[in-house]
Amino acid sequence: MDVRAGVVVGMTLLWIRPWTIVVAAAAVVIAWWLERMGLNPPGAVRALRSFFAGKNRPALPFHKIREPVDYGRRRLAWDKPPVEGDHYIETIKDK
Repeated sequence: MDVRAGVVVGMTLLWIRPWTIVVAAAAVVIAWWLERMGLNPPGAVRALRSFFAGKNRPALPFHKIREPVDYGRRRLAWDKPPVEGDHYIETIKDK
């Protein structure tokens, strides 16, 4: 049992009421379950926070993230014009 659950049990002994006994029992069960999973309470809080944050966690705050800009690709003077009709990949011819 974790010490943090023991604090709740100790507080229950100071104020014995049915709801404090239920809270203490729930704290002991949660501490036992976290220990079985290999987590301590701070680690479980970090795992819960990571679960709610999701996979996309940028390094910048949301107001500093710039949106992508589409400048529209224009052909330059030296670019080849687009091929009309069907587009096939040309094979490399041996010399």
